[in-house]
Amino acid sequence: MKILELDQNDLNAAYYDPAEDKVGVRTPNQTRKPVLTLKHLNRLKKVRALRKLEKLKREDLLTIMYAPADPAAGGMGGPPGF
Repeated sequence: MKILELDQNDLNAAYYDPAEDKVGVRTPNQTRKPVLTLKHLNRLKKVRALRKLEKLKREDLLTIMYAPADPAAGGMGGPPGF
């Protein structure tokens, strides 16, 4: 489906609605943003490192899973034992 085939109601229902945005709304008694402490920053750093490690493991698994078939092993690259 192309974007030109969608009508305006479909576009408005599926995407960002500024009226429902509560993240950037500030009240008059708020004078400061929440402070990011070293504890928060270290936790974010660990989360980023963990996600990077998981991505590398996933990529390694996919290279093994989708590696080209070895012609010396015989067969068409199907499951072992056939």
